[in-house]
Amino acid sequence: MRLKMEIYILGNGSMAEAMAIGLSSKFKVIIVSREKQDSRYLSEFNIKNELYGQKYDIEGKNIILAFKPYALKEVSKKLVGKAEICISVLAMTKLEDLKHIDSKVRVCAMPNIAAKFKASTTIYYTNDDDSKAAQILKEFGDIYRVYSDDEFKISGVVSGCVPAYLALINEALQNGCVREGINKELARSLVNSSFKSSVELMQNFHPAIMKEKVCSPKGMTIEGVYFLEKNGIRGIFMEALNRSINKK
Repeated sequence: MRLKMEIYILGNGSMAEAMAIGLSSKFKVIIVSREKQDSRYLSEFNIKNELYGQKYDIEGKNIILAFKPYALKEVSKKLVGKAEICISVLAMTKLEDLKHIDSKVRVCAMPNIAAKFKASTTIYYTNDDDSKAAQILKEFGDIYRVYSDDEFKISGVVSGCVPAYLALINEALQNGCVREGINKELARSLVNSSFKSSVELMQNFHPAIMKEKVCSPKGMTIEGVYFLEKNGIRGIFMEALNRSINKK
């Protein structure tokens, strides 16, 4: 029987958990943490747990860095040996920042927590052969390779931050439904289903064409669109993206 490839995730936060669950159907996943983890998802998905200790051997291992970005230098001092592949999902981290970790292949990646459901939009950047990185990252969902630190930074904000922007819209629309008299359970179902429908439409039409198809003369939709445009909705989102990209 062919043994599953082992993936070691260094970190134990929400992103680490999401990736571990997303990878667990294909790979043998080990969470590496400072303290013993007793989370239910570990046993539920047959995910193992190891501790760093004073030193941690990465010789020949496939590792994913998923701790806080400020801890990179501190953690790198604990790592001994040469990894097979090192994938960093640390925010605002460049390939150059990974030079302290000895690895055959280094990759910067930016998935989002939808990796748990294999529905992430994952951006990655590497100067090496990306076949093994792609094999691992595609278990999170859709993957897109970029070719510079600047592209990675901007694209990573889109994949990482846009879900939060859309969550605000989703919640606002649900609240609006409740305000108008719909119960919150139905409001949630309606708005989520509308998001699903909209994604399918946008896969087939440019957003401007999609909007034109939905808006009818003197209709309800154009009235709402007019109000949003009057209040600068496009500029607000463009400014939000700019602020996220340029956050120091």
